[in-house]
Amino acid sequence: MVATEVTTPERRRPSLTIVSGLLGISTLATRSTTLVVMAFLTRGAGTEAVGFYGLATLIASFTAAALSLGLPTYLTREAAAGTVSPPVVARIHCGRFGALMVAAAVAYPLIGAVLPPEAQFAFFLIFVASLLEQWNETAWVLIRGTPSAWAEPLTNVSAGLLLVGACAVDVWLLDGLTLGDAAVYMSIAAVLRSAAAFLIVRILPALRDSRGIRAVQHVRQALPYFAADLFGLFYFRGDVFVLAFFVAAAEVGEYVSAAAIVGPVVQVAASMGVGALAYAAPRRASGAAQSNDPLTIFRFFGLAGQAAAGVMFIGIPIGTAVLFGDHAGNIPTLAMVLTFFLVLRFGNFGLSAILLSQGRASSRLIVLALSICGSVGLNVALDGTYGAFGSATAMVLNELVVAGSLLWFLRIKELVRPVVISVVVVAAAVGALAVLLAVLEPALASFILGGVILVLATAKLLAQRRAAGHLQAATTEDM
Repeated sequence: MVATEVTTPERRRPSLTIVSGLLGISTLATRSTTLVVMAFLTRGAGTEAVGFYGLATLIASFTAAALSLGLPTYLTREAAAGTVSPPVVARIHCGRFGALMVAAAVAYPLIGAVLPPEAQFAFFLIFVASLLEQWNETAWVLIRGTPSAWAEPLTNVSAGLLLVGACAVDVWLLDGLTLGDAAVYMSIAAVLRSAAAFLIVRILPALRDSRGIRAVQHVRQALPYFAADLFGLFYFRGDVFVLAFFVAAAEVGEYVSAAAIVGPVVQVAASMGVGALAYAAPRRASGAAQSNDPLTIFRFFGLAGQAAAGVMFIGIPIGTAVLFGDHAGNIPTLAMVLTFFLVLRFGNFGLSAILLSQGRASSRLIVLALSICGSVGLNVALDGTYGAFGSATAMVLNELVVAGSLLWFLRIKELVRPVVISVVVVAAAVGALAVLLAVLEPALASFILGGVILVLATAKLLAQRRAAGHLQAATTEDM
């Protein structure tokens, strides 16, 4: 007899801010750690070592995505909804570990055949460490959206501080951080982080109760998420590929550098989208969904996107000056254009979370396919004439394609008006930036626009809280 796989969901946090914010903090901590380690490595071992580090983590990301089969996203929704029990998650989590270790074993001789001897072992250690970080995703789903959700960012922050501390001590005691030393420290931090995740979510006790559970059927149900994840990778990499056909390498480098400035915030938004999925799924599954839940999620992401854009506009002149100095070129202006993409991307992550909470992974797959077509088409149309600025503009315009596609599949009338308003606001901000750049230096224009956006975002937040307070008071009076 097969053990049941449906369980009552653990009490979830009612706050979307907490659920999404915790995952955003976790991602931000990981990204910050990476930046600090890369800075130490650049000063100690040079840019070639950083290149090996980046290549190892990139290959590991693609390997983990290919072997994850969409399970992290699938389990985030189903565990929150209570349709997948901890024993199922434990069985899948341990199975993923075996698959990733097989991939590491296959990669080891390939690394030895391709890379120079002095970099082989370090490359392999960084590759494995990155795989372990990807592996943890299926463990953390058991506590996302629960009162124990704080353990995920706390674990990641602690492991990150340990890694940075080890690298700093190495720099202080020795002549500089080498690639091999950095790889060892990263491996230790990854093992400790993975062990903590394994123990905190109680994988072993759940695994003991997993006899008779058919995990294979969940793998089949996760396949639409798997295809969507792979399409997402192609979507975020396709713009650079097309741009390279039209412009010189130096201009491609400027665009990639500008995208790297905005990239970490986009990753934070993606993590917040996973948190929104954990927030929305149990409400729908329990039959307690309210008609304004989708609107609440979109407004939350829209406000977060505006706040992030304000901070970015203020930080771009400072960040590019520190990182690139007199060689910044067009990087600051390109980063400003891509910040408008960031605003729209936040809102679309919210819409995507709503779609996934309804179990519509196949619909999101179609949305991603349309977005890839839109990205390639817009880049082909704009890059030849406008170069890197054409590619940045294509990124912004393509988010309109994504938003329209998501609205079409959601068919929620209440969302149409706020989405249209957010697009109009972004268009107004684009016009304001164009006017400011015509009369002011780029740095001052960016500062002014960022300040205005932050003031408007604050006013919007206060208005939403005031409206929520009036609604709660009116509800109390009617009871």
